[in-house]
Amino acid sequence: MTHNPAQYARVAADSLDRLVQDVRAGRAEWGHPHAVRQTAEDLSRLADAMATTLQQMAASLDPAAPTTRQSAGALYLAGQAATTAATQLRTARRTLH
Repeated sequence: MTHNPAQYARVAADSLDRLVQDVRAGRAEWGHPHAVRQTAEDLSRLADAMATTLQQMAASLDPAAPTTRQSAGALYLAGQAATTAATQLRTARRTLH
């Protein structure tokens, strides 16, 4: 049985949407540096996974097809940005005490 990987992405996106909404509404807050540090660690894991997922998506497209070439390039660039984000999040986590 094969799973649809888009389901996992939807769950992760929905969770982050709820986080943003809760912070905006005051139901959640970054009240302690430890919470920021833990979240930076968790988001670095998310960014690493996102980078890998974007690479897998780009690889699944036919590079010879002109209609998917631009999409594959955009996915590749998004993967690079996710890798950079993961690196910066790890730096943030290390420098928080």
